[in-house]
Amino acid sequence: MRKIENQTSLLNYVLLVTNLLLFWYLSRGKNLKIHEQTQNKLNFTIQPKLLRFIGFFTGQVGIIFLYGVFLIIPVTQLDCDRVPQNLKASSIEQKSSTI
Repeated sequence: MRKIENQTSLLNYVLLVTNLLLFWYLSRGKNLKIHEQTQNKLNFTIQPKLLRFIGFFTGQVGIIFLYGVFLIIPVTQLDCDRVPQNLKASSIEQKSSTI
């Protein structure tokens, strides 16, 4: 149970850092960048910051989905024991176990 708590807190920290970076990106600078301005010409670029912010913010659903996939799919561990050679078929016991 401790491992799941560690993974959940790691996911929370990753999402928190992602959100902080997204809000910093949205709040910094201008979304209009002027390249050249003369009396007869204005060359500028409009950066779609809000659309990028919304895209990355909703992209966090993918992070949560990947976390869920890795959490739900269990890791299978097999333990194999050596058996001595020259065993008769009647001496081998068959054990069934549920996985």
